[in-house]
Amino acid sequence: MGIKGCWTCRERKVRCDSQWPRCGNCTKARRVCQGYGTQLSWPRDGDKKRAIIPRDKHRAVVTLQSDVRGFLNVSSWDVSLSEALENGEIPSTFLRTLQFPRPTYLSPIVLNREESQLLGFFNESRSLLLGPTDEAVLAQFILRVAFSEPADTDNPVLQAVFALVSLKLHGNLKSFHYKRLVISTVKDTAHWLEEEHLTDEKTLLQNLMAMMLLYHHEMSLESHSKGGWVVFMCAVKRIINTSPAIQKLVRDEYSVFLDWIYYHESLGEFTVRHWAVPYVGCGFAPIVRSPRAIEGRESEAQNNIGCPIDVLQLVVHTCRRAMVTESLKNDYAPSITDYANAGMQALEENISKAVGDYGPVNVLAATPMDRNTMVSDLHRLACLIYVNRAFHRVSGIEFRHRRLVREGIMLLAEMVTCQNAWPLFIIGCEAVDDGQRLAILDVFENTRQDRRRRSGHIEFVQHMVESVWKQQDLNVEKQVDYLTILNAVIGGIPFMPLFA
Repeated sequence: MGIKGCWTCRERKVRCDSQWPRCGNCTKARRVCQGYGTQLSWPRDGDKKRAIIPRDKHRAVVTLQSDVRGFLNVSSWDVSLSEALENGEIPSTFLRTLQFPRPTYLSPIVLNREESQLLGFFNESRSLLLGPTDEAVLAQFILRVAFSEPADTDNPVLQAVFALVSLKLHGNLKSFHYKRLVISTVKDTAHWLEEEHLTDEKTLLQNLMAMMLLYHHEMSLESHSKGGWVVFMCAVKRIINTSPAIQKLVRDEYSVFLDWIYYHESLGEFTVRHWAVPYVGCGFAPIVRSPRAIEGRESEAQNNIGCPIDVLQLVVHTCRRAMVTESLKNDYAPSITDYANAGMQALEENISKAVGDYGPVNVLAATPMDRNTMVSDLHRLACLIYVNRAFHRVSGIEFRHRRLVREGIMLLAEMVTCQNAWPLFIIGCEAVDDGQRLAILDVFENTRQDRRRRSGHIEFVQHMVESVWKQQDLNVEKQVDYLTILNAVIGGIPFMPLFA
């Protein structure tokens, strides 16, 4: 540093005394000392020794064109497959697992600027609108139906997409315009079955999907306006249970749509059971209609909705077994009895087997669980806990039950956030000591901070969980059972809540 002197002396080509931090020459002459640090220099014009541009420009262009290479983004899947190929084998786990980009739907319909922005938001924020199901597959299917006929600007599915997105971006007043268009396009459900066009597969699919999107629209409203989702869900259930054309939709390519309906039907059944007993409403029990789920291809079916189908089946039948009204008992007594004798125990055993003896969070596991596996296991644990409480009527202090609760809380802590309201509610209500309750509260707080996910429902779920805790703490003599507390807390909500 001191050998060559400061940059000011070097430019003046005089000897520098290398004093620090400013040399003596610059100090005496009152010059600005440029110091001793590294400085960048650029070649002067005509400097052939350090020229940036090659002398032979034609040759350089030819060389650059011949040496052009493409750049690829390598994923963990590619690296793992490369290692497997080097070892001379292709594991079966790689078969049919390559992820390919899905097209972004740009409608040939002439959309105005506002609608183009709404469509872009739907593409980018589908998890915020359709969660917690597998929003990528579902969103692509919805858009495919919305743009099935580009010239049809009155497609109710497209208008329902605009209504849902507009609600998120601009509020209820702005979205009402699109909601009104959907309702005017889709005729009154009371007269649908009298119309001949309901035998048309395309019209039936569009109307059902539009109603499901309006159902999501009602779910997203502010708390004082919630509860309207029941109207649209009942309309959907009535159509799929009475329309002869519904069998036309029972195909593999429609599985994501049918599983979507079944998921919300099943968790709506839980709400119906605990919010209003007796309840006189749709009356149609949720039925599995997806071919993949009916045929037992569970690994494919659960990827569509984030929850194993057998869990939803067991939840539905547990809710209906726990119903106390004579009218509902009479209506469903044969199916309940048959199911209790044959299917319920088998479902519970299958779910328990999937959970395993040591629970999903295994500290000895070599590889961490992926998010989808954790969500599926979380639903299994919550289902077993709920069956213990609502069907087997356990007190909650049994060792096996407390083990399920402990594993559920551990899994929630591992996940950090949880957008699935039903398992979060069921497991959260079981927290009895300060450590467990603090862990649950951390999950609620982390979930609220996760802005990329649908979190508007988390506040009222937390409020209900805390209300259950309060009743449990006040129930010192254990004179009030689990179902009574659950019915009282959920029934105390001014609107019919939803746990989807």
